[in-house]
Amino acid sequence: MLSGLRVLDLTFYLPGPYATLILADLGAEVIKIENPAGGDPLRGLGPDGGSPAGSVFFQALNRGKKSVTLDLKTAEGREAFLRLAATADGLVEQYRPGVTERLGLGYEAVRAVNPRLAYVSLTGYGQTGPHAAEAGHDLNYMARSGLLSLFAEAPEGTVAAPFPLPPIQFADLNGGNLTATALLAGMLSARLTGEGRHVDVAMTDGIVALLSLTASNYLAAGGPPPERPNLFLAGGEPFYNIYRSADGRHLSVGALEPKFWANLCRVLAESDPEKKDPGVIASNREEVARVFATRTAAEWVERLAGLDVCVAPILKVAEALASEHVAARGLVIEAGGVRQIGPALTVVPGSEPRRRAGAPGSAASPRPAPRLGEHNRETLLALGYGEADIQALAARGVISE
Repeated sequence: MLSGLRVLDLTFYLPGPYATLILADLGAEVIKIENPAGGDPLRGLGPDGGSPAGSVFFQALNRGKKSVTLDLKTAEGREAFLRLAATADGLVEQYRPGVTERLGLGYEAVRAVNPRLAYVSLTGYGQTGPHAAEAGHDLNYMARSGLLSLFAEAPEGTVAAPFPLPPIQFADLNGGNLTATALLAGMLSARLTGEGRHVDVAMTDGIVALLSLTASNYLAAGGPPPERPNLFLAGGEPFYNIYRSADGRHLSVGALEPKFWANLCRVLAESDPEKKDPGVIASNREEVARVFATRTAAEWVERLAGLDVCVAPILKVAEALASEHVAARGLVIEAGGVRQIGPALTVVPGSEPRRRAGAPGSAASPRPAPRLGEHNRETLLALGYGEADIQALAARGVISE
């Protein structure tokens, strides 16, 4: 869908690469600009993927992209970058505020060579504010946003830390989603107005924005502050909860609408060894838990299949990846011989020109993550550099060999 759009990627580790992965999966040409001395640190972090591209983590986040190495601290590297920026539609950078300006590659410098460019700066705390210059990672952004406090389970004053470490990097991934949205909005705006934009994306802001519903009563009506015991749909209601089955597995119940809850309680009453009325079972969480504990999770899944009750088993990750849903939706793909999570967006078959179906780099045939500097030569040649120029840049360490 985004064929013909070129995005320059000055990001590393998780948040920025996740943003540009979304665009690459949608067909954009993403050129990853890396330091010649090793490139994105994620290449060497995590299990070896058996590929010149590096770790399985790097491969999962950088399929379909190109890699160009440039030492941006050199005049030659900056010149090459600005030449490339003049040909691009979008750019995302992930440095601390002020770094690109010190390099001579800030928004104004890039805008001078390409006024239509959408320029997105992704940081933990934003370009302004009291924490703008601070280092941080996902856990810190969740902590400052207030979100991490809502995970608390152990009472205050206990020896154990009351806040479990979330197994997913929510701030990073949500920041990546926001960055992809900002890039798309900026590129669309440039198409409509002829002018690019500089968008400031802060991962902490993104997590605060996720609290929109959670904090709404507190902000609008002065209700109780957002703490886990005060939260709607955080375990206090029987119709939106988690229940243990007879075999020690668990089922999620999300019967929020009355019609779904009534349907479920009717089935529970029919399955109840004590034969209690549906209204009695619906009255509290303990009654629902008692009935769910009388059968295995598999038996409940079979019993509730096809009914409008909003119940789903809690699967382990391996079970989810092997599920019929993941298979039917094509959510596990292979790129460069490595299995990985594929695009979450699906283009409905037949809704795009057939001549483009299965094009190289599309979700149908994803290109593996690039080797460091794999696309140096082709990119520099297209920018007007000659073979002698490229050899000279490599000899001076401006690009990798």
